[in-house]
Amino acid sequence: MNMPCKKLQKSLVAFLAFVLTLITPNLLHAADAVDGAKVFKANCALCHSLGTNKITGPGLDGVTKRVPQPYADWMHKWIKNNAALRKSGDAYANKVFNDNGGTAMTVFDGTLSDAQIDDVIAYIANPPKDNGNGGGSDSTKIAGPNGGNRSQGGHHGWLILLIIGILFILVTVLRTVRKSLEEVASQHDGVKAASERGVWGDVKHWIYHHKTKFAVICIFFFAVSTVYGWEYMWSIDVTPGYQPSQPINFMHKVHAGDNGIACLYCHSGAEKGKVAGIPTLNVCMNCHKGIQGSNPDYQKEIAKIYYAVGWDPSKADYTNPPHPVQWNRVHSLPDFAYFNHSQHVVVGKLECEKCHGDVKTFTTDKQFAPLTMGWCINCHRETPVQMEGNGYYAKLHESIKKKFGEDKKVTEADMGGLECGKCHY
Repeated sequence: MNMPCKKLQKSLVAFLAFVLTLITPNLLHAADAVDGAKVFKANCALCHSLGTNKITGPGLDGVTKRVPQPYADWMHKWIKNNAALRKSGDAYANKVFNDNGGTAMTVFDGTLSDAQIDDVIAYIANPPKDNGNGGGSDSTKIAGPNGGNRSQGGHHGWLILLIIGILFILVTVLRTVRKSLEEVASQHDGVKAASERGVWGDVKHWIYHHKTKFAVICIFFFAVSTVYGWEYMWSIDVTPGYQPSQPINFMHKVHAGDNGIACLYCHSGAEKGKVAGIPTLNVCMNCHKGIQGSNPDYQKEIAKIYYAVGWDPSKADYTNPPHPVQWNRVHSLPDFAYFNHSQHVVVGKLECEKCHGDVKTFTTDKQFAPLTMGWCINCHRETPVQMEGNGYYAKLHESIKKKFGEDKKVTEADMGGLECGKCHY
């Protein structure tokens, strides 16, 4: 090939590399509000609402207009490490801190990736609309075990396919141009045209004459596939938003929300032992012997309770044979992880919403928190120990106050809550 042809080919390749360098980072991870919804609900919803009402932290309605612009850059720094941003002298960061009584927000550096933080910002800026089924977002659903649904979110497979398609088109165009130029050059020089080698011949010819570049490309794709493979394996069975179907469509929104029934009335095990437990249908019958439902949908589900316990409402007696109910499990910790509900509910005085979300708004139960080791460790690092009203630990708490001082916010981590033996045996 003559010199002008080679220069043209190199210029086209350089231009293609430049374009891909600009567009690939954004295409590989476009901030996704649907994925951000899951991260928000698992890490932020306990302290922040998307409205104007204040919980622990301020409501986030209009926050993208209040913070310094561009809002995405500032919010990313704030969410990742608000303490570092305040120490840097950022005026608005310190204003938010002071306006909220000096309550420090959780530092998510090391807990959330940059991509997850961007997803959360996208969700806050433009939250998906409620689809009306109590799920809270219009994320795509796929079938889960036992007929359940798993939130699929907005995976970026189609973006990768788009990149591959663009590359294929560009390579085809470049190859056509090169073949035409080589044919002209071969006619002029009287040599064999490269186009006669075919596609695979062209590939082998390029690899043979560009061994270093080929090695760099192989290393790059190996590194990318390793990173994405590692991230994927870490996400297996981490399923916030998992909401399997149930044989009886128990409406938490109606019971815990509208009627204000305390969680411990049904899940008494959470106050007394390791497992919160699923209440027996006899607990349901305490109310539903008399309450048969105010609309056909409720009556249909209550009839399932009657069928399961053998209750005949016409005779007001258990005259029918009982039938077991096979509930579909929602939360599942590994066997090697020890968790005691009573230790957290009674001694730690944690609200159920801390791990289970705002159940008062749920239909059937769903997984709210990721329940990963990192999530639990972060809670132990951030949550202060409740030292008032725990008589059993009074002496221990007095010694802790002497050790750390009255004004020190003592967390579970300060008391050995990060020791492996606390949760693993």
